[in-house]
Amino acid sequence: MTYKQHLFYSEFYDNSPEMRIMVINNPYNFKILNVTKKFLRVLGYTEEETVSLPSMNSLYHPDCYEALDQARSLYLKQGSIYNHELILKAKNGDKVFVYLNILATKDKEGNILFNHCLYRDASDDKNMFEINKEQQSLASLNDSFIKSHAFFQYFYDFYENAPDMFASITAGEDIYSIGIVNCNTTLAQKLGYTKEEILSMNLYNLYHPDCLQKVKSMREDFIRNGYVNNGELELQKKNGEKIHVSLNAKIQKDTQSHIIGSISMWRDITDLVETRRQLQETNDLLTLQNEEIKTLMNLMSHDIQAPIRAIENFTQFILDESKEVLPTSTLDYLYKVRGNIHKLHHLTQDILSYFFDGSAACIEETNLTNIINQVVAYLDLPSAIKINLENGNQPLKTKKILLAQVFYNLISNAVKYHHNPEKAEIYIKGLDNNTEWIFIVKDNGPGISQKFHETVFEPLQRLKSAQEVEGCGVGLTIVKKLITQEGGKISLGSKEGEGAAFIFTWPK
Repeated sequence: MTYKQHLFYSEFYDNSPEMRIMVINNPYNFKILNVTKKFLRVLGYTEEETVSLPSMNSLYHPDCYEALDQARSLYLKQGSIYNHELILKAKNGDKVFVYLNILATKDKEGNILFNHCLYRDASDDKNMFEINKEQQSLASLNDSFIKSHAFFQYFYDFYENAPDMFASITAGEDIYSIGIVNCNTTLAQKLGYTKEEILSMNLYNLYHPDCLQKVKSMREDFIRNGYVNNGELELQKKNGEKIHVSLNAKIQKDTQSHIIGSISMWRDITDLVETRRQLQETNDLLTLQNEEIKTLMNLMSHDIQAPIRAIENFTQFILDESKEVLPTSTLDYLYKVRGNIHKLHHLTQDILSYFFDGSAACIEETNLTNIINQVVAYLDLPSAIKINLENGNQPLKTKKILLAQVFYNLISNAVKYHHNPEKAEIYIKGLDNNTEWIFIVKDNGPGISQKFHETVFEPLQRLKSAQEVEGCGVGLTIVKKLITQEGGKISLGSKEGEGAAFIFTWPK
């Protein structure tokens, strides 16, 4: 290169419109060889000051040290840097935003001799960025304001048009000195006032005279607890009509914990109160009917059973005294009378069992073996019928008479509906399941078709006619009623031709 060429390139480099520096080997920690005039002018240094700096790090602002480390890693990895954002530090401490570009100059063997560093001023870009950022912040703030206003409008609309009645109440010594500072449209409309009329009233004006004493008592609890939950009161309309309401209120306090008022909400429960009244009337009627049923049951258990027993006894007397002299046709009639008397006796017993509520039944200590033995003895089963009992000696503490009634009907049905009673086998098992007992009553009878699994528990449902099987068809109905009223459940598992298994739970 000639001297003129060298001078030309030197002048071009020195007066470059960009900030340039040349460093030995590493642009961050090694010596600066030379700098352009613009670099000196922007940062406010002299050439002697920059060349004498011990390290390039002195030229960077502390705010960009993390970005500087990233640039260094990038340079070591790929040997160059293109438009990496950094911040130089002017002599007076000002920040100078720049884009750094680095290109290495190497010898023939590929060793780095020095690096050309070009810093392009990015201050204008940063200013524009800050302006855009500020504009975005203003836009975000404006958007937040719009959303806040929309939310307030939504809340206001909800408050005004809520189905419940709202009001803000002032503090006062008693209900006669408590004012109303705000209310929603619903409260005014429900009571037949304008909002202005309500805001000029005291709190006690809202309540019906019949409940003022209750309001005073509730207010004492309100002051003590700080809230009221679902307190039932009556508001009074402008025309004097009563509205049944449920009150929810919460005390409002200032920063010194002084009571400054409260927020109250009244929910119209007039329909609910009317429904309660109707339910109470229905319950009273049902109670009366239940008493009448009990009276009828007492009549059946005493007054009706007495003539049944008398007819049964008198027909037996006739047979005992005149059996040898009476015609065969007369004897047939007497036997039919006794057969129907027997059916009538069982019918009244079934009806009594169905309406027996069991509430007065005593809790006794017993076991399953004891219960089954008593049931079998009462049924007077043929000796050929086998009863297989498992886990029968576990102690039970229960309403023995009710549980015995359940087993009585299940065993009786298993025998009555068996296709071959002489070969009937009944398997009974009790299982302790912590809070309840699980009982299984299974037979080897004809089974029950799937289509009858639900209807067998309904009253007067029979799988065979009255001529074929004795009874009136309420046995399983009684079983389910007794189990259900004690808090248990019963289910049927059976296939036609494979016997039936009744499984029920019985709370301890």
